[in-house]
Amino acid sequence: MASKLKQPTFETDRLRLRPFRANDAKALHALYGDAENLRYWGTDPSPDLDSTRKALRWHISFHPFQYALWAIEEKKSRKLIGMINYHRRDLIGHLVGKLKVHKVEALIRADNKPSIALAKRLGFRLEGGPIRDRWLKDGTWHSVMLYGLIAGEER
Repeated sequence: MASKLKQPTFETDRLRLRPFRANDAKALHALYGDAENLRYWGTDPSPDLDSTRKALRWHISFHPFQYALWAIEEKKSRKLIGMINYHRRDLIGHLVGKLKVHKVEALIRADNKPSIALAKRLGFRLEGGPIRDRWLKDGTWHSVMLYGLIAGEER
Protein backbone atom coordinates (compact mmCIF):
# COMPACT_ATOMS: atom_id res chain seq x y z
CA MET A 1 0.00 0.00 0.00
CA ALA A 2 1.31 3.43 -0.91
CA SER A 3 2.08 6.04 1.68
CA LYS A 4 -0.49 8.82 2.18
CA LEU A 5 2.40 11.29 2.10
CA LYS A 6 2.96 13.06 -1.19
CA GLN A 7 6.44 12.63 -2.61
CA PRO A 8 7.98 16.05 -3.22
CA THR A 9 9.80 17.22 -6.34
CA PHE A 10 13.16 18.99 -6.09
CA GLU A 11 14.85 21.05 -8.81
CA THR A 12 18.30 22.35 -9.67
CA ASP A 13 19.15 24.58 -12.61
CA ARG A 14 19.54 21.55 -14.86
CA LEU A 15 17.76 18.63 -13.16
CA ARG A 16 14.40 17.69 -11.68
CA LEU A 17 14.16 15.03 -8.95
CA ARG A 18 10.63 13.75 -9.22
CA PRO A 19 8.51 10.75 -8.29
CA PHE A 20 8.72 7.83 -10.68
CA ARG A 21 5.87 7.32 -13.15
CA ALA A 22 4.61 4.14 -14.82
CA ASN A 23 5.83 5.35 -18.22
CA ASP A 24 9.45 5.44 -16.90
CA ALA A 25 9.82 1.66 -17.34
CA LYS A 26 11.74 1.62 -20.63
CA ALA A 27 14.22 4.34 -19.62
CA LEU A 28 14.63 2.78 -16.17
CA HIS A 29 15.35 -0.60 -17.73
CA ALA A 30 18.26 0.91 -19.65
CA LEU A 31 19.73 1.82 -16.24
CA TYR A 32 18.70 -1.28 -14.28
CA GLY A 33 19.72 -3.67 -17.05
CA ASP A 34 23.29 -2.32 -17.13
CA ALA A 35 25.66 -4.44 -15.01
CA GLU A 36 28.32 -1.72 -14.86
CA ASN A 37 25.78 0.84 -13.68
CA LEU A 38 24.73 -1.51 -10.84
CA ARG A 39 28.22 -2.69 -9.89
CA TYR A 40 27.87 -1.54 -6.25
CA TRP A 41 24.21 -2.42 -5.80
CA GLY A 42 23.00 -5.39 -3.83
CA THR A 43 21.08 -6.82 -6.75
CA ASP A 44 21.77 -8.30 -10.15
CA PRO A 45 20.88 -6.31 -13.28
CA SER A 46 17.24 -6.50 -14.33
CA PRO A 47 16.99 -9.32 -16.88
CA ASP A 48 13.98 -7.95 -18.77
CA LEU A 49 11.49 -5.11 -19.00
CA ASP A 50 8.86 -6.98 -16.95
CA SER A 51 11.30 -7.29 -14.03
CA THR A 52 12.03 -3.58 -14.27
CA ARG A 53 8.29 -2.83 -14.27
CA LYS A 54 7.95 -4.83 -11.05
CA ALA A 55 10.72 -2.76 -9.41
CA LEU A 56 9.13 0.41 -10.76
CA ARG A 57 5.81 -0.39 -9.04
CA TRP A 58 7.73 -0.50 -5.75
CA HIS A 59 9.46 2.81 -6.51
CA ILE A 60 6.14 4.48 -7.26
CA SER A 61 4.61 3.34 -3.96
CA PHE A 62 6.72 5.84 -1.89
CA HIS A 63 7.39 4.59 1.63
CA PRO A 64 9.63 7.37 2.97
CA PHE A 65 10.11 5.82 6.41
CA GLN A 66 11.52 2.65 4.81
CA TYR A 67 13.01 3.66 1.47
CA ALA A 68 12.27 6.26 -1.18
CA LEU A 69 13.62 6.87 -4.65
CA TRP A 70 13.38 9.79 -7.01
CA ALA A 71 13.73 9.80 -10.77
CA ILE A 72 16.43 12.16 -12.04
CA GLU A 73 15.17 13.96 -15.11
CA GLU A 74 16.93 16.49 -17.32
CA LYS A 75 14.67 19.52 -17.23
CA LYS A 76 15.32 20.61 -20.81
CA SER A 77 14.84 17.21 -22.49
CA ARG A 78 12.55 15.68 -19.81
CA LYS A 79 14.65 12.53 -20.22
CA LEU A 80 15.06 10.14 -17.27
CA ILE A 81 18.80 9.82 -16.67
CA GLY A 82 19.01 8.13 -13.27
CA MET A 83 17.64 7.62 -9.81
CA ILE A 84 18.56 8.82 -6.35
CA ASN A 85 17.47 8.14 -2.79
CA TYR A 86 18.37 10.32 0.21
CA HIS A 87 21.90 11.10 -1.00
CA ARG A 88 21.49 14.86 -1.31
CA ARG A 89 21.45 17.48 1.42
CA ASP A 90 18.00 18.74 0.47
CA LEU A 91 16.57 15.21 0.42
CA ILE A 92 18.05 14.46 3.83
CA GLY A 93 16.72 17.83 5.02
CA HIS A 94 13.25 16.78 3.84
CA LEU A 95 13.52 13.44 5.59
CA VAL A 96 14.81 14.83 8.90
CA GLY A 97 13.11 18.24 8.89
CA LYS A 98 9.69 17.61 7.37
CA LEU A 99 9.13 13.91 8.06
CA LYS A 100 10.90 14.02 11.47
CA VAL A 101 12.87 10.82 10.85
CA HIS A 102 15.41 10.42 13.65
CA LYS A 103 17.97 8.23 11.90
CA VAL A 104 18.98 7.48 8.32
CA GLU A 105 21.13 4.45 7.51
CA ALA A 106 23.14 3.49 4.45
CA LEU A 107 24.62 0.10 3.61
CA ILE A 108 27.68 0.61 1.41
CA ARG A 109 30.18 -1.89 0.06
CA ALA A 110 33.68 -1.16 1.36
CA ASP A 111 35.03 -0.94 -2.21
CA ASN A 112 32.51 1.75 -3.17
CA LYS A 113 34.80 4.67 -2.34
CA PRO A 114 32.68 7.39 -4.04
CA SER A 115 29.58 6.50 -2.01
CA ILE A 116 31.57 6.33 1.23
CA ALA A 117 33.04 9.77 0.53
CA LEU A 118 29.57 11.18 -0.23
CA ALA A 119 28.08 9.67 2.93
CA LYS A 120 30.84 11.24 5.03
CA ARG A 121 30.37 14.65 3.37
CA LEU A 122 26.67 14.49 4.25
CA GLY A 123 27.45 13.73 7.91
CA PHE A 124 27.05 9.94 7.99
CA ARG A 125 29.35 8.07 10.36
CA LEU A 126 30.67 4.55 10.09
CA GLU A 127 28.72 2.54 12.68
CA GLY A 128 29.59 -1.03 11.89
CA GLY A 129 30.78 -3.66 9.56
CA PRO A 130 31.63 -5.39 7.69
CA ILE A 131 28.20 -6.97 7.81
CA ARG A 132 29.22 -10.21 6.24
CA ASP A 133 27.53 -11.69 3.18
CA ARG A 134 24.63 -9.20 3.15
CA TRP A 135 24.07 -8.97 -0.63
CA LEU A 136 24.08 -11.81 -3.16
CA LYS A 137 25.05 -10.44 -6.55
CA ASP A 138 26.09 -12.36 -9.65
CA GLY A 139 26.39 -15.52 -7.54
CA THR A 140 28.85 -13.90 -5.10
CA TRP A 141 28.14 -12.75 -1.56
CA HIS A 142 29.23 -9.21 -0.69
CA SER A 143 29.75 -7.65 2.71
CA VAL A 144 28.70 -4.08 3.47
CA MET A 145 29.52 -1.35 5.93
CA LEU A 146 26.80 0.39 7.96
CA TYR A 147 26.76 4.20 7.96
CA GLY A 148 24.30 6.20 10.03
CA LEU A 149 23.17 9.79 10.36
CA ILE A 150 21.19 11.02 13.39
CA ALA A 151 18.91 14.06 13.02
CA GLY A 152 20.98 17.16 13.76
CA GLU A 153 24.24 15.66 12.45
CA GLU A 154 23.55 16.37 8.77
CA ARG A 155 25.89 18.80 7.00
